Amino acid sequence: MTLSTPEELERSFRTAENGGAPGHGAFRRRLLPDTGLDVFTEVRLPSREWALLVQSDESLEDRDLVLATGLVCRTRNGSVEVVASPDTDRFLFCTLLADLVNQLRLPASRPTAALVRRLNAWRRMLGRGLLTGLSPEARLGLYGELLVLREMMLPAIGQDAVRSWVGPDGAPQDFRHLSTAVEVKTVSRHDPNRCRISNERQLDTSDVSNLFLVHQAVGVSPDGTSLSELVDEIRDQPPVQAELSLFENCLLEAGWLDAHRDQYASDRYFLTRRQNFTVDARFPRVTPSELPAGVSGVSYFIDLSSCSSHKVGERKIREAVTGAGGTTKE
Repeated sequence: MTLSTPEELERSFRTAENGGAPGHGAFRRRLLPDTGLDVFTEVRLPSREWALLVQSDESLEDRDLVLATGLVCRTRNGSVEVVASPDTDRFLFCTLLADLVNQLRLPASRPTAALVRRLNAWRRMLGRGLLTGLSPEARLGLYGELLVLREMMLPAIGQDAVRSWVGPDGAPQDFRHLSTAVEVKTVSRHDPNRCRISNERQLDTSDVSNLFLVHQAVGVSPDGTSLSELVDEIRDQPPVQAELSLFENCLLEAGWLDAHRDQYASDRYFLTRRQNFTVDARFPRVTPSELPAGVSGVSYFIDLSSCSSHKVGERKIREAVTGAGGTTKE
């Protein structure tokens, strides 16, 4: 039977650990037998380490990747093992493994390399402290970015839209394609003109030809769309299917895990207003070149009611990301 939930994996590991005879040895169980991949769980005694093994002849760099305390990924000779020491949070480990197993089901020309990329996404997500789920503010932010992905980026540039979603990887803006960047801010409809800029790099145009600020006000209603529904809808779109592994990694780095979807079920959103602004030298902002030496990490608020001269339509953004809209940079 293919094990794909944290609870099933944990029961399997504990059964193997408790049923083994004292002494040295390893108890191994095969997963995904129908995929043609050599994937196993393993309990090692007497160390009581739990492991996931993926055996492959792919060309991979030998390395060790620390995911969390007591949780290590090792790549050797094209194969991957993820090992948890006895003092590691066992449910965390099984949540990770369930996700990796589900990812291995996705079509990939180099599944082991794709697995390593997924592990790197996990490392970044864990480093941001997002394991237990997204805060209400982070949920709203992710919902807003996915709205822009669905309604603006995908219609304009198709599967390139997934590659353009760089915010989860720590880029200054949420989307970047060709020489155009798009920063998305999503707020409650109760304060629709207040826009918080997180740092001095978000509205910096020094390395892009076009920068747009998309500001969205969102309300909550039983008739709205949940974050889970929006994620699933975008997953099913053909351009996203072509880049599904990358999309899933972006979701993970943003803090999304399917295991948390029940936490978000009661939050149902609807868009009440979207304003788009072109950012240039006259737009109110703080940039790195304006800061004194030694000052960084500056956050601030913009009153968008004073920025009406910079408003643009969505068509302008679509043209810019396709390379057809020229430049707004001065």
